[in-house]
Amino acid sequence: MNQPDGEFRDGMPFLGGAIWIDLLNSTLSPDGGATIVDFLEDDRAFARWCANANLAAKGPIASERRTAAALRDLLRPVFDQLAAGKPVSAQLIARINALLADAPFIRQIGRGADQPGYQLIEQPAGTPHRVVSRIAEDFAQFATEHEANRLKRCDNPACTMLFYDRGKNNRRRWCSAAVCGNRDKVANYRARKSRRDRP
Repeated sequence: MNQPDGEFRDGMPFLGGAIWIDLLNSTLSPDGGATIVDFLEDDRAFARWCANANLAAKGPIASERRTAAALRDLLRPVFDQLAAGKPVSAQLIARINALLADAPFIRQIGRGADQPGYQLIEQPAGTPHRVVSRIAEDFAQFATEHEANRLKRCDNPACTMLFYDRGKNNRRRWCSAAVCGNRDKVANYRARKSRRDRP
């Protein structure tokens, strides 16, 4: 399955730059706090989120969803800790390691029957938490490689989106240039026009 493209897929944000940050962004407040949208609110919504994240949710979806929501709650304060260069708690590391031990795939090198050369083959390992262990794996890899100053919150004060700036110059300000960046441009244009139009 190829990962869907775009910052917004099926109305859900995938603009964090890492799947664990996209998990954090699976709850959002489009109006700055009055309304909360949770893309993991039920099993059907969770299955849609997984499909758009290119993560195969199979088996007991309800259990997987509850575990994903619990992991989201655990990782939420970690974003700010990593951004501030603070260490992650031993308790969280133990939880992530437990999820990694429940890895969803066994990786082996193999040769495809109709393809030249070698490839990495992943076999399902029959775990009940395939999605959550994939997210834990993404977080673990991220934690070993990230640059703290690239972890950012959208500059729009009414926006709750988080992201990792993978740009060469590390100048990204908005969760989405097309949404919050455009809103800022429009607001600045209107303010300038209003100043010019004053008698």
